[in-house]
Amino acid sequence: MKKILKEGHMATVYVENESAYKTYDDFYPEEWIDKEIYIHDILLERTSLNVTKMYKLNAHEIKMPFLNQYTLEAALDHKFDNVKLTDFVHLQNQINQYTALELENAHVVYKRWIFMSQLGKDIKNIALDILDHLEYKNHLCHFDYQPSHVVRYNKVYYIVDWIHAKLANPILDIASTYIILRLKSYKLAHQYLYKVIDLTDFKIDEVYAAIPLMAAVKMIETDDIFKHKVLTTLVFDPKNKDII
Repeated sequence: MKKILKEGHMATVYVENESAYKTYDDFYPEEWIDKEIYIHDILLERTSLNVTKMYKLNAHEIKMPFLNQYTLEAALDHKFDNVKLTDFVHLQNQINQYTALELENAHVVYKRWIFMSQLGKDIKNIALDILDHLEYKNHLCHFDYQPSHVVRYNKVYYIVDWIHAKLANPILDIASTYIILRLKSYKLAHQYLYKVIDLTDFKIDEVYAAIPLMAAVKMIETDDIFKHKVLTTLVFDPKNKDII
């Protein structure tokens, strides 16, 4: 029996006969589906991260093993668990340890996106200036890393939804996660930020310095008016405490 798990802007995820299916709308480019499968194959071949195998069924649907619905979202977004937050940060750090995989580099991609975008000139200048001064690196970054994308199955964490994965300086991945959490909860975003500072070698000012760039990137990726207002504020004032 088919059970709908998630209905998003571009795709619906459902479970049937112990397998999970992601069905994209008719306007979703087939090459993006091929890209998502390619990324999973690279991760399975070149890393020890817990990632599921994906299978392309047709131009609009992929199939994968169904793990379960137990993600870190409940432990962090709904009822805070400090141990789970530590696990969440450690997992991201593990992701960022891998280098030189056959993936596109965000430093190049984001520069192209920003140049071609409809963002205001002042926002473009801020974002491009950060890119020009940020150390170019080739570390694996998820770029959509959030609690709902970490699934716990048989006492093991699996990381899902890798479509945005690229190589980059890891500080951009951290800034990306901070912004994703900030769009939901100021408190959780800063609990995450302080945990990152506590468990890694990154400095808080490094994260704040990268936030305007990633806020600009996320403005390109979304058409949500409320999110645009928050992201615009973070471009110009990444430490802002008034927006929620």
